This record gives sequence, C-alpha cells and structure tokens, in this order.
Amino acid sequence: MLNIFPDCYDLTSITIPNSVASIGNEAFLNCFNLTDVYCYAENVPSTNSDAFNGSNISDATLHVPANSIESYKSQEPWSGFKEIIALPQKCATPTISFADGKLSFSCETEDVTYTYNITNDDVTGGNAAEVQLTGIYKVTVYASKEGYDDSDVATMEIPMNVSGGLRGDLNEDGSVNALDVQEVINIAADE
Repeated sequence: MLNIFPDCYDLTSITIPNSVASIGNEAFLNCFNLTDVYCYAENVPSTNSDAFNGSNISDATLHVPANSIESYKSQEPWSGFKEIIALPQKCATPTISFADGKLSFSCETEDVTYTYNITNDDVTGGNAAEVQLTGIYKVTVYASKEGYDDSDVATMEIPMNVSGGLRGDLNEDGSVNALDVQEVINIAADE
C-alpha cells in the first residue's frame, strides 16, 4: 500500500510501479503541483476517493498502460484527472544470432535501433610474459525506438577459436552442429 506523500508541495511527478495494488488514504494530500502521474499498474490500484485531495488532479495527466485506459477512466479518483493517456510501449527484447562469422540482431518491434556492446576479457592490458586467450566474446544489445521505452538487454556469449572461428566448428560453416560431431567421429575413425 502506498501512503507516503501527503503535503509534498514540490512534487510534480510520481511513478507508481506495476506492483502497487492499493494506495492509502490521502496518499497525495495537498500535492497541488502534481502535473503527471505515471501508473504502470495494469490492474487499477484500489484507492480511496481522498487519495489525491488538494492535489488539483483536474489539471494533471495520468499515464497508464494502453490496455487499461478505460478501466482508469471508470474508477474514482482516477477518472478525475484532466487527461488519461497511454504510457509509451516498451520495445521487445532483441535476439542475437551468430552464423558465418557475423552477428545479427532482430526484434519483434519494427524499425528499432540496436545499441550493442561487445567485450572480451582477453582484450586487456597487462605485463605478463604470456597471455592465455580464451576467445569468449560477450555481446549485449538493446533495442530503442522513438516514442517507446528501451527494451531489456539481451546477452550472448560466443566462444571463438583464437584463429577467429567458432570453437567446435570443425567444418568451418559458422555453426557448431551435428556435422561437426560427424567430423570428430571421422577423425577418431582415422586414428
């Protein structure tokens, strides 16, 4: 239950997470500068009609999940906001694939921009006479699009041979699969 902001005169914006199921009496009492309430709860939190007393919500905007707008419009005190609009959608989490020595990113949200980071623990400085190369690359990527919240971050670790190929890719086709297992069987049969 949320009941912590009475008489916060300087409060202009508040974010209520999806986990909030109820809001207490006079939770936003006299928060008269409140202009934006971002409520991520898909189910309208149970709220007493006095939760926003003195907060002038008739001049404020309520931002809620798009599929919940009608529910908020039909329940007090939520229906008392000047405007109830949809929160930005969130980009879908991208997927990472690796084939033929190339990384590819895809996303269910169309026309996104991919922001990625590739790291390798081998690519560091040091002062030893010898360095053990593991050749494991860690790839992280997220999707963004104007008018949407950024996606969650997707992560993939790609083991590489020091020579640049995929570790275990004996036939060098860009993937480790049954054909590589057959190659191991052929090598073992020849010995």
